[in-house]
Amino acid sequence: MLLKKGEVCRELKSSEKISFSKDVADTLGVESAIILELYQTHKISNSRDVDAIKESLSDIAPFLDQNNLEKNINKLIKYKFINASKKIDNFNVQSAPANNLQKIKMTSSWNPSREAIEILQMSQIKEEFYLRKLQEFKLYWIERGQDRNNWNTSFIEYIRREWAKEKSSNKGLPFTLDTNWMPSEDAFDILELSEISKESASKYLREFILYWKENGSAFSTWNSKFIDHVKRRHLGNQNQNNEESKKHSEPGKYSKDFSSRKGDSSWASEIEL
Repeated sequence: MLLKKGEVCRELKSSEKISFSKDVADTLGVESAIILELYQTHKISNSRDVDAIKESLSDIAPFLDQNNLEKNINKLIKYKFINASKKIDNFNVQSAPANNLQKIKMTSSWNPSREAIEILQMSQIKEEFYLRKLQEFKLYWIERGQDRNNWNTSFIEYIRREWAKEKSSNKGLPFTLDTNWMPSEDAFDILELSEISKESASKYLREFILYWKENGSAFSTWNSKFIDHVKRRHLGNQNQNNEESKKHSEPGKYSKDFSSRKGDSSWASEIEL
């Protein structure tokens, strides 16, 4: 199995390798990350019953701590990574599906859920930091007026990005691009306001990085430059497509006058009688 960026390898019972997300491992623990990967790739039972999931895990991944399996499974259910019944004191409590949440707009009274705060705390992000950033987050999305059903997830991702910038040694300083650079989610959100999807914008990322990597310039405003680049390229492609369409839809001009065309019999020269 090929490993993706930011993923770790562990051996399974059958010598097969498994890759899992480093971010999930950092937040919820390595064993929870392994369980989630096995669950999402259907290598273990996708039953809604915790005991069935435990049985599958014990068989396919015996290296996991058997005493903590149920604890880790319930943790994934709690944060809605797994849609199953959470087992507490021999009773089953049904976890509500995450996709049933109603889409709402951001408001000034919104606050992250207790689960979202716990995830940030497990990531060792200081409370003072994410509380300070909360107002910025709310103001940004209130002005955009979008409806979402995953504000807690968006907040966690935003705080993680901001915390990474805070801990970065070159915070606020110009830097050169490398092949691993990625625009922020905020940049993609701004492009979506111009009706340019993340998928469409990503098509221009490689050429953007290649140009500026070879150029060697250092900036602290790469996101803004990427937004401008995508808008120019996207608009240019639209104009080119319109011109091509116009060529095919408009009648062309004759290269000869009517008399010459009337007497021209070259069209029949290759016909055998």
